[in-house]
Amino acid sequence: MVGTDERLSTQNEWVDDDEVFPMKNSYGAVFDLDGVLLDSESDLTWLYTALEKTLEHLGIESSEENLMKIHSKNVHRFNEMSIELGVEAEDLWETRNREYTEEKIRAMKNGMIKPFSDVNCLYELKGRYGLSIVSNSPQEIVDLFIEEFNYTDLFDCGIGRGASLIDLKKIKPNSHLLERLKERIQEEKLIYIGNSENDRKFAKNTGMEFMFLSREGAKREEFDTLDKIVKCLLNSTNTKTAKSN
Repeated sequence: MVGTDERLSTQNEWVDDDEVFPMKNSYGAVFDLDGVLLDSESDLTWLYTALEKTLEHLGIESSEENLMKIHSKNVHRFNEMSIELGVEAEDLWETRNREYTEEKIRAMKNGMIKPFSDVNCLYELKGRYGLSIVSNSPQEIVDLFIEEFNYTDLFDCGIGRGASLIDLKKIKPNSHLLERLKERIQEEKLIYIGNSENDRKFAKNTGMEFMFLSREGAKREEFDTLDKIVKCLLNSTNTKTAKSN
């Protein structure tokens, strides 16, 4: 796992020591969205509004227990949760996905959800890394993030999940979203920047190196800001360029 600046610049497990950069953007930095680029988790009012609307639409009591059954933390158990709620899984997911997407879009447009203040430091990586996004959020959310906040010149590509119940089986840590990304980018050596153990597992499953961003306070071999991640990545390419010269 990639950790501190020193480990990345000296160990460089994801960089072949005998290789030189053959072209601009030979390496790719792939970012998770929520909690990494988009501050959507500090205030979850929008999420609970969406969950309450979902249950209300289906005539189910909006108890704390029922809300948790359709919470993001339990999407991997969605079929099981739908049985407990006594609703067809496809009906529950269609309603939940619609309300989730609509409330999140509304929150992004009214300023409740914004990019983290350090996202702009990623421009320093342009020319060294191709930048892209892979997220378990709906594709509409990933697209809106790039367009609404004027990052079309920063990210080469953004991949989110599909809207159907079947698409739930294809979210991280499944490799499907990365496979979709690889169809649209040229970089072969990729590193994933995420903020959860699920992201770490996703990187391991897909052969990417991993950098852990913990905005609530970094532990050993973790980062607490994107600025520090950018510095680490730039140090890595600077070291490699010096070796090749």
